Amino acid sequence: MWEVGGWKWEKKIGHYHLKTIKQARPRMRIIFPVEQKLNTRLLYRKSKEVQMMKWSPGQLKPMEPSPHPDPFDSDKHIFEIKWDGMRLLAFIKDEEVRLQNRSLIERTAFFPELETLYRFFHGREGIVDGELVALEEGKPSFPLLMKRCTGSAVTAASRAHRIPVVYIPFDLLYLNGEDLTGVPLMKRKDLLLKTFEGGPHAMLSPVFPKDGISLFQTVKAQGLEGIVAKGKNSPYLIGKKSKHWLKIKNRRRQPVVIGGYLISFGQLSSILVGAFWEDKLKYLGRVGSGFGKIGDELLSLLSTTPRENSPFEPTPRYKMDVHWVEPLLAAEIEFQEWTPDLKLRQPVFIKLLDVPPQTCSLFPDSQRNKKTEGKQQ
Repeated sequence: MWEVGGWKWEKKIGHYHLKTIKQARPRMRIIFPVEQKLNTRLLYRKSKEVQMMKWSPGQLKPMEPSPHPDPFDSDKHIFEIKWDGMRLLAFIKDEEVRLQNRSLIERTAFFPELETLYRFFHGREGIVDGELVALEEGKPSFPLLMKRCTGSAVTAASRAHRIPVVYIPFDLLYLNGEDLTGVPLMKRKDLLLKTFEGGPHAMLSPVFPKDGISLFQTVKAQGLEGIVAKGKNSPYLIGKKSKHWLKIKNRRRQPVVIGGYLISFGQLSSILVGAFWEDKLKYLGRVGSGFGKIGDELLSLLSTTPRENSPFEPTPRYKMDVHWVEPLLAAEIEFQEWTPDLKLRQPVFIKLLDVPPQTCSLFPDSQRNKKTEGKQQ
């Protein structure tokens, strides 16, 4: 933010003048063409106008929590569910809503069902931080959200009726011209509660005081991503990862199909796994730990069903020689979280599963629906 105190010409360089804007610290040095008339209104624009550039899409990155190993109870924190979705800032002004992800990319056109968020926002203008989720059987499903977002904005918008989304606000950064990022969290929460109400595609994130351990156990039992502990007096640090907010993650499990493997020094190094998505085996990543004593037995089983090409669509690229196999063996994998491109983060092999490979789906309910439809026919 620049408060211009004065300026002076320094020297002429060819067809340009070098001008220094004087102010305590730092100084701005601007080069103007000689022929150009000096626009003093532009030079002396008020800090408020410069500040408004900050409060627009493409300018703000959300605050991020730091990882924490274990859940805890605390009177100095509140606890929230860590939603398995997409982080979105909502910029609301009058009857306009613009959406931006954590990478500063605008996503407004992808989600037309959120165009009416302004109806549930009781303010002239504001910026809300929250998580966007797609629900499967009442629980957030990141794979389902990625299915909604795959392709162009037009394609994603066309799936709105088939895969609706829900926006879950949990913080308020800006309201009616006032910067709230330095205001304590509980005050921002109070303002959010008074300013934003739920709608058909929006709900406020519930807050749980003190009891982080019991909330984590509940979240774990439900198979959700984890929880976030937030200091009651914490500021909102734009674009910063801070220990004011702590994320405690629940490691989840996913049934997968083995479609290939890698060998190192004659032993099983890792397996390449995937799950079915719309009748195609989608590659989910490489698993290289957790085999233990079963490693030799697993290698023996896989070596009996070789194939020449990859069963995955599309085929993953590796510089090492991959041994492709028929997708017949199912396994259970424990993992930390989904990556943005729908891969398993920190996966660990748990065990082989005695189930048909086709049941290893990213969308279990869709598999059940297909079975039900088949029986009815």
